[in-house]
Amino acid sequence: MMIEQNRILKDLCSYRTGGAAEFYAAVQTDDELAEALAFAAEKGLEITILGGGYNVLISDKGVSGIVINTAGLNCHTTVNGTEVYAGAGIMIDDLAEMTAQAGLCGMEDMSGIPGTVGGAVRMNAGAFATEIKDIAVCVDMMDWDGRRYRVQNADAGFGYRRAEGLKGVVTGAMFLLKQGEPEAIKARRAEILAKRDEKQPLDFPSCGSVFKRPEGNYAGTLIEKCGLKGFRIGGAVVSEKHANFILNVDNATSDDIYSLILHVQDTVEKETGIRLEREVRFIGF
Repeated sequence: MMIEQNRILKDLCSYRTGGAAEFYAAVQTDDELAEALAFAAEKGLEITILGGGYNVLISDKGVSGIVINTAGLNCHTTVNGTEVYAGAGIMIDDLAEMTAQAGLCGMEDMSGIPGTVGGAVRMNAGAFATEIKDIAVCVDMMDWDGRRYRVQNADAGFGYRRAEGLKGVVTGAMFLLKQGEPEAIKARRAEILAKRDEKQPLDFPSCGSVFKRPEGNYAGTLIEKCGLKGFRIGGAVVSEKHANFILNVDNATSDDIYSLILHVQDTVEKETGIRLEREVRFIGF
């Protein structure tokens, strides 16, 4: 593992924006992760964990302290009957494909979700009525002092787009799936991917859904009702296809996107009384 200085981060973020990390480490094993955490402790550095970079907006001014990239962490899977263990760096969509091919059902509704197992567990990702909490048995973690520990599902604090009981860094997770018919599972996966392609704007950089779903409503519906589809600040625009997506259509800066997110929040709150809660995580702001 190498500790880099002033590492530009925009190529590690799905928005393709953002400045540099003061210090940066890409880790592939638990030992490398512990080494990076020890370096941060020794230097008194603030720690930022970056996974696949699909649900983040990184400041144009960069990130102080150390950014630890876990997108390559423990990239292995093991299957034991209906139990599937996946390291934090495995892409959720790759895991959904692998389990579908193996005739294991339970992950096919998550097909097409961008990001890694680590990020998906941390935010209890989900789609089409299936969430990580529904299939996770336990989560392997490393605390900020480099100690490994395991958290059972009931203690993870899973809620809508959160896992409040997980303290430290996700290193892997065990999932319990069910035996199924491979062809039927693969057909469901294909159906989900087609729905995503039909409804979501995938031609420009984005973070996916910007806002969480308000209780009893949909963020995209509220944004559209406020006439914000197509609203633009700099190179960032609210998607015409799906209003809960903000796209980088013309060399947007993170400040463009940040300003547009705040404008959408303020406008929706003013017109509907509902303050949309961000799903995207701000880094360095």
